[in-house]
Amino acid sequence: MSFDRLSLEGKVAVVTGAAKGMGGEHVRTMTDRGARVLAVDLDRDALDMLVADIGAAAVAHVADVADLEQWEDVRDRALKLGGELSILVNNAGVVSHTRISQTTKAGWDRVIDVNLKGTWLGMKVLAPVMREAGGGSIINVSSAAGLDQHPDPAYTASKWGVRGLTKTAAQELGPWGIRVNSIHPGYIDTPMNDFASEELTGAMLSMLPISRPGQPQDAAELVAFLASDAAGFITGSEIAIDGGWTSGAQAFEARRFR
Repeated sequence: MSFDRLSLEGKVAVVTGAAKGMGGEHVRTMTDRGARVLAVDLDRDALDMLVADIGAAAVAHVADVADLEQWEDVRDRALKLGGELSILVNNAGVVSHTRISQTTKAGWDRVIDVNLKGTWLGMKVLAPVMREAGGGSIINVSSAAGLDQHPDPAYTASKWGVRGLTKTAAQELGPWGIRVNSIHPGYIDTPMNDFASEELTGAMLSMLPISRPGQPQDAAELVAFLASDAAGFITGSEIAIDGGWTSGAQAFEARRFR
């Protein structure tokens, strides 16, 4: 494989949930590979810090991914960056950490709106533009919970939904030259997992074949590969990046520590 096929030179990408954690690493890695990236998040301060550190290759844009009109603003802003808008990373996600009996309608709706509706809206608005550019790659960030389960029912439902939505999109958008894949991170060392106690974290890691937490860069390398021409025959796939959690390791023991 030629290293040039891994290059993202001349491409424009949109990354949601980009201010920190995995999203921030997606932005850094793709700009390192030559892309210009519109970094989308609600956290203006964190976005500004990110793009200031990266430089001109990254541009900050504040938007709520659950809002159609704001997605249209994202599209218009991305088209002003120059180059071909050919990469979308639907990374934005929230979790409520509530059980079925404690989940409120408002809490359920917000998780579904961001994680699932936001993913659909991104593809709805940007896929036609990507088609005009000759195609591209969409990477939907689901979760290991989209292959197994999570104690938060809304989060689990949303991430299984992203997995299924990706399959439908791969079929529909393939004739447009657009590949669509989902990735399924497990325990990644990001602020989203700061809630976990040392006991819970230890129990989870003890059951992994690779007994360490994943790092944001681990996921970012996978996303950059899927965005590149090197992954040109991969679409409709669900790729676990979870240290082996869904290979057969079970969460039964970890439940004692919740």
